[in-house]
Amino acid sequence: MTSKKRNRRSNEDIQKAIFDATLEIMNEEGFEKVTFAKVAKRSGTNRPVLYRRWETPFELIYDAEQYATDDVDSFDDIDFSGKTMRENLIAILTHFDDSPEFMKAYLVELGRGTDSINKLSKELQKQNLFIMERLLSQAQLDGEIKHTVTDYVKLLPFNLILYQAMIDKSKITKQLVIEIVDQVIVPAIMAQQA
Repeated sequence: MTSKKRNRRSNEDIQKAIFDATLEIMNEEGFEKVTFAKVAKRSGTNRPVLYRRWETPFELIYDAEQYATDDVDSFDDIDFSGKTMRENLIAILTHFDDSPEFMKAYLVELGRGTDSINKLSKELQKQNLFIMERLLSQAQLDGEIKHTVTDYVKLLPFNLILYQAMIDKSKITKQLVIEIVDQVIVPAIMAQQA
C-alpha cells in the first residue's frame, strides 16, 4: 500500500489564488462575469470555500481589489507632508484611475442598493473623511488654509469622481483629476476659509 501525500496549500496561497483569479476574470471578461463558479475553477479551489467568506461576487471583487492595491492598512501611513494641498488632492484622486472595471462594479452595486453595498458605502465614506481630515490638517500646518471645511466639501472629491464615472463612463485620467481639483475642489475649500 502506497500513500500519496497531498500538498496542501496554505490559507495565504489559497487567498492569493482566489484574488488573482477574481481580478483576472474581471479584467479579461468584465466584472459581471465574475462568478463563484468561475473563480473556484480558475483558482483551483471549490465554491464552498468562497461561499463561507463572501456573500456576493462583488464582495469578493472588493476584497481582491483591496488585496491587489494593498490599501487596506495604508491609510494611516499616507504622508501628506512635503506637498501642497493641491498635489495631495491630485495624488489621492488619481488612485481611482487604477481600476475602471472595479468602479463599474461599484456603481452597478450602488444601483442595486443591497445591504452589503450600503454598509460598504458607509465604510468608504468614513475612510474618505479620515483621508481628507488628515490631508486638510497638513494643509493647516503648512499655512495653506486656516481651518477645516464641512464634511460635504471633504467628500466632494470622491463624490465627483463617482459622478464622473457614472455619467461619462470614461476612464478617470490624471488630466480630469487636475481639472476637478483646480476648478471645483480647491475653490470649494478656499470658499470656506473666509
